Amino acid sequence: MQASEFLKDLRREIEHHPAVNHVFLMRVGTTPFTREDYRVFGLNHYPLVGTFCRYMEHLLLNAPDSDSKSWIAKVLVDEYGEGSDGEDHAQLYRKFLTACGVGPGEEDKEPLDPRVVEFIREHLRLVTEEPFLVGLGALGPGHEWAIPRMFVPIIDGLRRAGFDEREIMYFTLHTLQDQDHGRWLEEALAIMVRTPEDAAQVRRGALLSMQARMRFWDGVQARVVRWRQPVHMWDIPERARLWAARHQPTLAQVAPSLGVKLAAYRPQVRKYAGLEA
Repeated sequence: MQASEFLKDLRREIEHHPAVNHVFLMRVGTTPFTREDYRVFGLNHYPLVGTFCRYMEHLLLNAPDSDSKSWIAKVLVDEYGEGSDGEDHAQLYRKFLTACGVGPGEEDKEPLDPRVVEFIREHLRLVTEEPFLVGLGALGPGHEWAIPRMFVPIIDGLRRAGFDEREIMYFTLHTLQDQDHGRWLEEALAIMVRTPEDAAQVRRGALLSMQARMRFWDGVQARVVRWRQPVHMWDIPERARLWAARHQPTLAQVAPSLGVKLAAYRPQVRKYAGLEA
């Protein structure tokens, strides 16, 4: 089994995947967006911030040996705030939201697109219920290889919209950090992938992550479009979804019923992921 050839092919597959080249990202990179547009984007993207560490912590517990644990721990150190003046990624992202005009606490009152919740739920499943290499494929190739490429058009769009470098540090930091993380995890995979079955598990995790990411970007795009074209009085499904959310206050109740597309909010998502509300 030539792990290096497999990883080269997988990286190429990730780089050309529709999730990494989503039409929303292409539009952000080439079309003027307002700060209000980025406010909608940011409020739906913010729940993902911090959950990556949670995924990695689960994966760390499931790692089969000390070498595997060492590679994951190395990435976690950066994710906890190294390289950002002691501020964790959630703090950096909150500065971006403030620059978008999001007031204190507003991020917890915005109903999320159901595909945001689905993305988090799927990744928690991948790192807790699937074999270790499937989870590593989701977080290594599926995240650390993909994010630097996805963030490039976002950064271009943010600069065009007039954000300064401090306000978008979350995004610029990730394009640098995740390149390092991607290399570290690729080195780990080169050691761990010994058989075609190992390779198949890594690829399966990466592609499941990409599929969830594709749906996530679909959801973000839909939210921006809805912001530009407000809900009409006759939009009964949306009004029913928001009404139902008021009567189902925990994500534990909402998650099994995602097919109904009930509304969920950031505090529910964080509690569901095992983070503080």
